[in-house]
Amino acid sequence: MTEPFDPSISSSDYLALARERHRAGTSRLNKELAWMLDDEAYDCGLNKEHVDILVYPANWSAAVCDENRKPRVFLHARVNQKGNAEINWARGELGILYDEDFLKRYVDSARSADSVPWRGLGELMWWRGYELLASNVTIHKSPVATALLCAHAASLNELTSYLDQHVTLVGAMALSFTYKDGEVTSADFLPTIPHDQLQEMVTERGRRTTARLREAVERMATLDPDEPE
Repeated sequence: MTEPFDPSISSSDYLALARERHRAGTSRLNKELAWMLDDEAYDCGLNKEHVDILVYPANWSAAVCDENRKPRVFLHARVNQKGNAEINWARGELGILYDEDFLKRYVDSARSADSVPWRGLGELMWWRGYELLASNVTIHKSPVATALLCAHAASLNELTSYLDQHVTLVGAMALSFTYKDGEVTSADFLPTIPHDQLQEMVTERGRRTTARLREAVERMATLDPDEPE
């Protein structure tokens, strides 16, 4: 029987538990995953530099600063075609993005998949081999993999908590575990806010985008084609 994920346990404690189980030899990971435990500095794929850039007020829009508020952020998470998990504030399948709360050049860079070497600027975490790790938990019932997956879930929760203190976090994705007969049967990214609220955010994002496009078209229509730029 697997102990349920405990959100009160830190990611570092879960990592320590995974290493303890791995070194005991009763349950070991293959080398595609074991490197996470061998690397003592491993922090579940957190990109601290990208997080610092997001919460740095110099990257926020003038409107946000003038209104003396914090920018709105939704934390997306998805599993890509290679089986890696991406946690990103600027790119996500739901399309929830308050780009008007940030400087345009920063948003443009954050939305790019490769704005900086290797990873996009909007990506705050990257979990290499997530699908392989999850299958080691749900199919192979590995105690080491279970502790390691819980470490990643805890790390995502910690990131969410940190962002909630520094920006206006309107919503996020969290790793949700499903159990049957005391065993983990699935681990999926699910929104932390109610479905109705999530749908309203998606709809509102569409309205804002449409309004901005209309304004841009109207501005273009008022331009004098004979007037030099």
